[in-house]
Amino acid sequence: MIQGLKAIAKWAVVRILTQYVMVKYRLLRGDRVQFGPGFQANRKLVIRGPGRVVFGADVNAWAHEERNVIITFSPDVTIRIGSHVRLNGVGLMAKRGITIGDHCILGSTLLVDTDFHSLRRDRATNPHAPVLSAPISIGDNVWLAGQTVVLKGVTIGANSVVGFRAVVTRDVPADVVVAGNPARVVRQLDDASNSP
Repeated sequence: MIQGLKAIAKWAVVRILTQYVMVKYRLLRGDRVQFGPGFQANRKLVIRGPGRVVFGADVNAWAHEERNVIITFSPDVTIRIGSHVRLNGVGLMAKRGITIGDHCILGSTLLVDTDFHSLRRDRATNPHAPVLSAPISIGDNVWLAGQTVVLKGVTIGANSVVGFRAVVTRDVPADVVVAGNPARVVRQLDDASNSP
């Protein structure tokens, strides 16, 4: 009986905090933020910037230690998070756009689609020096482990895994594990990969 009451109380807290987050961002951002059915979050969700953020169905953005921080840098930018995605301490920063597929797991990872500063020699004195940026696309069922970084223009194929602290600077094919800095394929995945 006590366990049942604890489960009900926990569920009530999740619902109350989620409703608080949804109302807060609907008031602050209007239709620039969309929450799919079954969305869950606590007060560790931060959404900033003039662009759009779209959450699919059953997204779990309940962060534990680190906050989920989602920032757009332009009104015409969209960060789109698919259905059944788990976010736990992510940083999503977009000047061009970020798309995350369905059934993904994102640990304390950073996705940045811009260099923020020009790489030209005159960057310190030329306010018009070009800054490179390109959209990021994450396929379905991708797992980005803790302390990983995905940089501008990268596409990660479906079912792939990015290992702890990897820095992804180039496209990743489907069904592989990548690790390192810069990230490289370390093994292929198949249905037997997780067999005992």
